[in-house]
Amino acid sequence: MGLTGCNDKVNIEDITMALLYGIDLDEQGNVTIYMSSPVFSKDAKEKNEEFKVKSLSFKEARDYFDAKATGITAGGKLQAILIGRKIIERNDWFSLLDVFYRDPKMRLNADILVINGSVSDVFEFSPKNKPRLSVFIPQLIKTANFRNVSVRTTLRNFYSLNSEKGITPFAPELTLKDDILEISGTTLLNNQNQYSRSLSLKETLLIKILADRNTGQISMWLKDKQDNKNNNTIPNDKISFYVRDIKRNVKKKYKDGKYQFDINLKLPVSITESPILLNDESQGNLKKEIEHELQKELNHLIKSLQKEKLDPIGLGQFARSFKYHEWKKVEDDWVSAYQQSKINVNVKIILVDKGTTM
Repeated sequence: MGLTGCNDKVNIEDITMALLYGIDLDEQGNVTIYMSSPVFSKDAKEKNEEFKVKSLSFKEARDYFDAKATGITAGGKLQAILIGRKIIERNDWFSLLDVFYRDPKMRLNADILVINGSVSDVFEFSPKNKPRLSVFIPQLIKTANFRNVSVRTTLRNFYSLNSEKGITPFAPELTLKDDILEISGTTLLNNQNQYSRSLSLKETLLIKILADRNTGQISMWLKDKQDNKNNNTIPNDKISFYVRDIKRNVKKKYKDGKYQFDINLKLPVSITESPILLNDESQGNLKKEIEHELQKELNHLIKSLQKEKLDPIGLGQFARSFKYHEWKKVEDDWVSAYQQSKINVNVKIILVDKGTTM
């Protein structure tokens, strides 16, 4: 009996395993492609090797990498692709990723990240108390996504976002500052796939609540309205709480040639920090305060996104399923119809736990 799959084996020492790819513009405006690969030789002092070439194609760049590397470049274990901010400010940059979707040997579960700064600085970054970047960056994304302060966008997801006309494409944003590599928020692209806006960690959390796209734990805090006038004491005006299973109901209307959306959110919360003692009367006031402040923040964020024609929530998908004939008229420019839509967010808080102390 013959054994399949054993005839063309390749030893791990004979390949250059691309775990990180990067793409950016250099100071002269040339497209530069980066690659990071682990070194498996026990004689090597450095456990990673980095390459960079000027090229307009990842496929062409791989040939140059093979001319420099000790083994044949393979992308089947790719962990992340780092994209510089300068690149996504250009037109038609998305075509640079075409090889990842056509080559079956590429890993479509690799994460896409936008670098707020220089991709070269990230590839040259070597933290002493962290694992290698190809391990550290995916772990960083996973942790931030679990806490719902960041999104997680794979190559496969990013392709779907670009094909879907009813939602704004997004990707996590990574920043290297003062020798600290951190997730700094979310990058939003316009309908030409160009950079439009960055969301902060708090805004990203609010978007995930609105879109009912939360994973893991949602921990939030708000500032109490009471003023702490004594500057000699530590301020105690924070309200923090966990949000449990979110119940979202989106009511859709079409009136006078405009879409209307009422996003009703029911949030069971567990209080983890309170500036006041909680009893039957005070906990009712606290619940109303959380509802008011959270509803205010959510509606303010929606209005600012409408002003900039950005729909990361995906309300265009609701518009398509609700009034398809009207959707067909605006699908190629949904963001303009979205900008004219009437959107209102209503929040109802259910206090399920107030802690072990009153």
